[in-house]
Amino acid sequence: MDQRVPVAIVTGGASGLGRSVVERLISQQIHVAIVDVSKEAGQIAEELDSKSDKEVRFFQADVSDKEQALGVVKRIYEHFERVDYLVNAAGIITRAPAAEVAATDLKRVIDINLIGSAFMCQAVYPYMKEVSGGSIVNFGSMLAHYGSKNLLTYAASKGGVLQVTQCLAVEWAGEYIRVNSVSPGYIETPLSSGATKDPVFKERILSRTPQRRFGKPEEVAAVVYFLLSDEASFVTGVDIPIDGGLLAGDPALFPPA
Repeated sequence: MDQRVPVAIVTGGASGLGRSVVERLISQQIHVAIVDVSKEAGQIAEELDSKSDKEVRFFQADVSDKEQALGVVKRIYEHFERVDYLVNAAGIITRAPAAEVAATDLKRVIDINLIGSAFMCQAVYPYMKEVSGGSIVNFGSMLAHYGSKNLLTYAASKGGVLQVTQCLAVEWAGEYIRVNSVSPGYIETPLSSGATKDPVFKERILSRTPQRRFGKPEEVAAVVYFLLSDEASFVTGVDIPIDGGLLAGDPALFPPA
């Protein structure tokens, strides 16, 4: 293993926006460790690895379990002999009226989206501290910035992610570890396919988006890479919306779920 090549850990890197981030990092000559609870992610890692001269390796773990989070980062470090970047892209979403949210759903969403991100940050900290530097990007959401119907659990978890980002950025700045987040808006992914195919719902979204279009996964990946890179060396503790201007608009126009 060439120890001069940077190594990135991407949770949830086998699908959706996480996969786009992995593809961008590979293109920038970075080895990638994909962390996912599903063994199926291993097939994606093998596919990406076969198409690149940089290594893409799958490591199975449930990031909402602290011991598993610590253990998987240890295995990654033992394999690659360094950890430079972390992208917390793993996440789930549930929808239900606030008064009817099931305790199991609330706990599951918070565990994966918020607690899992925090555990992974804790897990990479000693390895980044050892070399006096590293960069972390957490995935927030535009729903961390305003209220919405039927999305209490998801919005709460992502709001917490933004606070974790700010707290760690302040506390770890002395170790030259930067921590930022991104808040994607409506992006063309399998998760948003229902919106893009439904002309009525699509128009509701576009009417509130100044750029009048959905974003592309590669546009999110580009911002994530910028925040990880030395080009953003004086940027820490910030959240960057990637939403075509939606959050800059009139709050009264924010679309309900």
